[in-house]
Amino acid sequence: MIDPDALARSLPAPMVFVDLETTGGNALEDRITEIGVVEVGPHGVEQWSTLLDPAEPIPPFIQKLTGITNEMVKGQPSFGTLAQGLAERLHGKLFVAHNARFDYGFLKNEFRRAGIAFQADVLCTVRLSRLLFPSAARHGLDALIARFGLMPQGRHRALADADLLWQFWQKLHTLYTPDLIGQAVQRVTKRSSQPPQLPDEAIDALPDTPGVYLFYGEGDILLYVGKSVDVRARVRSHFSSDHQVAKDLRISQEIRRVEVHRTVGELGALLRESQLVKQLQPVHNRMLRRAASLYSWQLTQDSDVPQLVSARTVDFASAEALYGTFSSRASAEAALRALADEHRLCCAQLGLEKAAKGRPCFGYQVKRCDGVCVGDTPLAAHTERTREALATLQLKTWPYDGPIAIEEHGMREDGDGKDSVIGHGGGTLDGNAHGDLDGHNVEYHVIDRWQYLGSVASREALDTFIDTMPAATGFDPDIYRLLGRRLAASQPAEPTGEPTDKAAGRAADANTVLAEPPKVGSARRPCAPLTVLQLTRPAFRLSHVEPPDDATLRKKPRGVALLRRRQPRPDDPNQLRLPLDSVGRVA
Repeated sequence: MIDPDALARSLPAPMVFVDLETTGGNALEDRITEIGVVEVGPHGVEQWSTLLDPAEPIPPFIQKLTGITNEMVKGQPSFGTLAQGLAERLHGKLFVAHNARFDYGFLKNEFRRAGIAFQADVLCTVRLSRLLFPSAARHGLDALIARFGLMPQGRHRALADADLLWQFWQKLHTLYTPDLIGQAVQRVTKRSSQPPQLPDEAIDALPDTPGVYLFYGEGDILLYVGKSVDVRARVRSHFSSDHQVAKDLRISQEIRRVEVHRTVGELGALLRESQLVKQLQPVHNRMLRRAASLYSWQLTQDSDVPQLVSARTVDFASAEALYGTFSSRASAEAALRALADEHRLCCAQLGLEKAAKGRPCFGYQVKRCDGVCVGDTPLAAHTERTREALATLQLKTWPYDGPIAIEEHGMREDGDGKDSVIGHGGGTLDGNAHGDLDGHNVEYHVIDRWQYLGSVASREALDTFIDTMPAATGFDPDIYRLLGRRLAASQPAEPTGEPTDKAAGRAADANTVLAEPPKVGSARRPCAPLTVLQLTRPAFRLSHVEPPDDATLRKKPRGVALLRRRQPRPDDPNQLRLPLDSVGRVA
C-alpha cells in the first residue's frame, strides 16, 4: 500500500492533477463550467474545485453527461474573478491531465482572456499509459479504472476525475520504481518553453493538420522549413526546454514568426518541403538542398568498367544502366570502393586505383580481390559480379510517357474553398496560417521525369495548370527517393480509349497504381497505393503576329522570319511538333 501523503512529500517537484468540465469541445469558443485540482507536493495533498458561470447556455447533452445544469452555474463566479488565484496555485507545478491537450488548451485560452500569460510543463496520462502499458488496447479513464481498480467518487465531474488521475499516479508507484517512472515522465512531458519573441498564442493558433511550416528570424530571414502531419505538435517539439538538439536551440533563439502552408496529406507536405528548401535555401536546412553537381555510375552492356557520369551531360530520368546518385566525385568513388570491398571486386579494374597491366592491385595483396587484375578470374565474370553489386543502387527510368498527377485525399472539410496553385514558378508565400488549400480535401501533385512541378486543389485547376506548367529542368534525387519505389516499381494500367474532350485529353486515364507485393523476408514496408492521372502536355502553338512596321523591319529585318521558323527547344523532349492545321494558318 502507498501512503498518499508520504508519496506527495517524496516527489522531486510539486504536481497538480487537473480536470475541467466545459460547454463543448472547442477551446476557442466554448467555456469552462467546473474546475477540479488535486495539488500534491511537500505540503502533502490538497483538493480544490469550483463551479464557474460560463456566461452561455450548457447544451442539453452535456448537462445529461456531467449533471451540471444551467441552474447550478447561475450566480457562480466567472473565470476572470478567479484567474489570478488559480494561476498562482498552478504556477511552477507539473500540469497533469488526461488528454491534457484539451484541459491545458481551455485554461490557456481562459487565462488569455483574463490578460494572464499562462504556461506550464504538461504531462498527459493517456500518453504515459501508452508508454508504460503498450500491450493495453485502451487508455481512456474508464479503461484505467477497470484495469487498476481505481475508486471513482463520481464520473464526469472535475474533482472526481482529477482524483482518479492521482489514484493512477499512486498505482504506478506500486508497479514501477520512481526512477523508471521519472524516465517515462521525461519522455512524454511537453515542456512549455515557447520562445519569448513569439506571441503567446502563435503556436496555439497553428493547425493540427498536415502541412509545411516556415520559421523566420530577424529581418524576415528564413531560418528553417519543415513538414509534419500535425504542424502544431511538430512546431512545439522544436521548443522543448531540454534543447537536446543544437539546431533547435539556435532556432529558438532566432525565431520571430511562423508561417504555415497546409496540405491535405503527408505526400503533399513532403513534396512542398523539398521544393521550398531548394527554392529558398533556409539557413538551418542542410538536407534536401539542391546539389551543385549530381553524379552516377553507368555500366552499359558493352562496357566492363563503370563510368562516372554527370547530370549535366546525361539525362538521369531516361538513361539506362545508371547506379546511385552522388553529390560529388569523392562520394561516388567512396560508394563504389565500399561495394568493391564487400563483393571482392578489383579496384584497379574498376578504375579506382592505378596498377600496371598484369600487376596485382592492393586488394589482391590483402586477399580482397579475386584476381582479375592478374588473370586469375575471367574479365566477363568480374563484370557480371560488378553488375550484381551495383544492382542495389540502380536508378529506374521515368516509367511514363509524360507528366503525371498523383491524386491525394485528406479528411479536412473546413474553410471557404478556393482553387490555388502551390509551387508553380517562384512559389509565392502568403503567410496565411490556415494554409493554401482551405476547403479542399484533395490535391493533385504534378510530377514529370522525377521532378515536382506543383500542386493544385481541383480537377479544373489541374486542367489550367497543365497549360502553363513549367518544363522539367532536371532529375531531382529527393523526389526519386520519395516516389521511385512507389511509381517506377509499379505497372499502371493501359488507357482504355481515346479522350473526347480537353480534360480527358489532359488526364487520359486515372489509374490506381499498386506497388509490387513485398518479397518474402523483405524488411521494407509495402508501398501504399497511389492514384495516378497520366497527363499530356499541350501542343506547341504559334500565336498571331501583327505585321511589323517599316521601322521595325529596318532594325531587325529577320525577326519575323526567325519567329515563324522557330523549332521546339532540343532540351525539352516533351515539346510536340507544330500541328498541321496551325502550320496551314501561318502559311
